[in-house]
Amino acid sequence: MTIRVVLGEDNVLVREGVRALLDSYDDVEVVGVASDAPTLMAAAHEHVPDVVVTDIKMPPSFQLEGIDCAHAIREQHPDTGVVVLSAHDDAEYAVALLGEGHSGLAYLLKDRIAQGDELVRAIHEVHEGGSVVDPTIAERLTGSQHADDQDRKVLDMMAQGLGYQEMAAALGTTQEAVDRRVTDLFRRMAGGGESSNVDDLKRLHAAVVQSSASFETLRSYVPQQVVDGLAADASLAEQREVEVTVLFSDIRGFSALSERLAARDIAEVIGRHLQAMAEVVASYGGTIDKFQGDAVMAVFGAPVPMDDHARSAVACAVEMQSRQRELNAEGWGIEEVERLDVGIGLNTGIVMAGAIGGGGRLEYTVIGDAVNVAQRLQSEAAGGEIVAAASTVAAASVTDAESIGARSVKGREEPVEVFRILAVSG
Repeated sequence: MTIRVVLGEDNVLVREGVRALLDSYDDVEVVGVASDAPTLMAAAHEHVPDVVVTDIKMPPSFQLEGIDCAHAIREQHPDTGVVVLSAHDDAEYAVALLGEGHSGLAYLLKDRIAQGDELVRAIHEVHEGGSVVDPTIAERLTGSQHADDQDRKVLDMMAQGLGYQEMAAALGTTQEAVDRRVTDLFRRMAGGGESSNVDDLKRLHAAVVQSSASFETLRSYVPQQVVDGLAADASLAEQREVEVTVLFSDIRGFSALSERLAARDIAEVIGRHLQAMAEVVASYGGTIDKFQGDAVMAVFGAPVPMDDHARSAVACAVEMQSRQRELNAEGWGIEEVERLDVGIGLNTGIVMAGAIGGGGRLEYTVIGDAVNVAQRLQSEAAGGEIVAAASTVAAASVTDAESIGARSVKGREEPVEVFRILAVSG
């Protein structure tokens, strides 16, 4: 029997990686995917899957949408189990998920995805009506003041990764009895002060979790001095006009190539490429504004001002091309992928930088004509090339460049004088 799964995850790389993992099992089929909470609920209603696998935090507000969706799905579709994947090893979140008295739920740390069959085991368990708590969380809960000796035995077995069938055999009882024990235990924990309801958890933890997650993400792709600057001076995130240099890069022909690749291979190739590009950007003091599929948008000069942002951006673009050649030389390990070539566009100008957004979610970004021009110039670059606006060439004092003429930009009356950077070999 095949278990039909709907997968909810806003990070495309994680989502495709998990989908590829699940598709590798003969008895699991991913029938739908979602990138935010509303879409996840719609997919659950449309497909009525056997199991939903969801991230704990998703758009629109990046708080505890996974737990909210899990409760709603279990109420509306009692035969659908839910596995919540989380990066947070705080026991309170697991109690919040299981404390409302529902079974057929699992709280699993994302680290478990790469550890053998942990995710698939959880999927099978909730499909059969059982509940799963990550072993790390279960071990912490064994010391709960609301757990008696029998409860601790159950939690100990959960900490060992045992399922309901194995637990029932060890305790000399039925799986239904184990489920009642687990459900009652977490209900008592949720009502006894160790964890309040989900709304209380949001109020108490959302700010901390959001801040922590944001800075962890920043540390991955932004120079440490930028992270420290934002942490020490929140005014850096305030909206302001500032001159920056914007860089866009994109893999040439990857859309056509991806049609021939398995989802697992796409995730591996893009992940390896983006990680390498992000490391180069960070080494030159730039900030990753966003990843868009296989494309990178980086900013030099915000949120932390840089006097030489144009020069740094040009040097970064040259190094990115050099790093991409190294990746090609190392090989991709996939028959269909012989080499990948990247086109890069640069532009220097005034932007509005700061925390921008709405609907409960803000993100630091830059917007304005200078961004649009940089993106347009990126499309002018062939694989292995760097093209830059005259503003960048002048600001960076680039001497090794040739004019390739003026280019029109959508929404802009005046054309942009464009140069090809020749010192790509470094």
